[in-house]
Amino acid sequence: MTGPGVFASQLGAPEGPTVGPDGWILNVCSFTRDEGWPTRGGDICATHPSKPGSTRRLFNTSAGGTSGIPAALAFGPDGALYITDEGHRAVLRVAPEGARSRWVDSFDGEPLNGPNDLVFDADGSLYFTDPWGSSLQNPVGAVYGRAPDGELHRIDSAMVFPNGIVLRDERLYVAETLRSCVWVYDVRGPGRAEGRRLFCRQPAVPDAPVCGPDGMAFDAEGNLLVTHYGSGFVFVYDPEGVEVDRIGCGGANPTNVCFGGADHATLFVTVDDTGEMVAVDWRAPGQTLNFCPSAAAGTHPFAAMIAEAEPLREPPDRPRGGA
Repeated sequence: MTGPGVFASQLGAPEGPTVGPDGWILNVCSFTRDEGWPTRGGDICATHPSKPGSTRRLFNTSAGGTSGIPAALAFGPDGALYITDEGHRAVLRVAPEGARSRWVDSFDGEPLNGPNDLVFDADGSLYFTDPWGSSLQNPVGAVYGRAPDGELHRIDSAMVFPNGIVLRDERLYVAETLRSCVWVYDVRGPGRAEGRRLFCRQPAVPDAPVCGPDGMAFDAEGNLLVTHYGSGFVFVYDPEGVEVDRIGCGGANPTNVCFGGADHATLFVTVDDTGEMVAVDWRAPGQTLNFCPSAAAGTHPFAAMIAEAEPLREPPDRPRGGA
């Protein structure tokens, strides 16, 4: 294993990396971290593995007087890009030609807290976490599933900042950051899951103001890679929930991960405190997400938006690397 090497930098609170058309790696910028940086809170950015450091801004989710706070991205079965945005308190849909809409923003007539992460299953059901405003003193976080027919189901509630969410083998995995747990549920139908049980618990970091599991991804061998915010590591768990490895990421606060590059063999990690996305050659390829543009035949409908976007800056002269 080699890395981490800086893939993109000066990203404001980077989160939610995902593979886009033609191998581009997309990420969100949740907040503006430095006024001298070219990125702003609400930005959706893209960087190509062939040109690390040259990042493009695709668009910004701020609109209608509301500041966008995007947290994660996923491509859906219709070729659109779906975004969890805590500022808009909604899951947003961005069509390939750029039209935007609020796709999910309420449950039983009440507004969502502010969605954080999302994942589609092979049938087109969307699962997402809704943590905004939850805490140990105010456990109002929830997990939802939206069936392809539009019916929304509340899978779990009274949670303390439910965060990363992934699927594998009809099981749904949810990171609950402030309880340092990753839970697993059985998928029981479109947009439905039940039977919560503990998959793993992450260790405390005494000097970290906040620590716990954040974004996650599976590799092709069934290992679950979990960013441990506050520790500086991505933890690796085998299919039974036993820790088998740790991956350093060059900063204290990794937020999310995805696999991309040739054969999906490179792990991309967003790191909040350094404002970077780093790349690591992992020992196994990653699990390809449902509706991933890299698996689509022909030209993906979202490719034109990326091709037309302007770079933010030129590649750095000397990216940081490691062994």
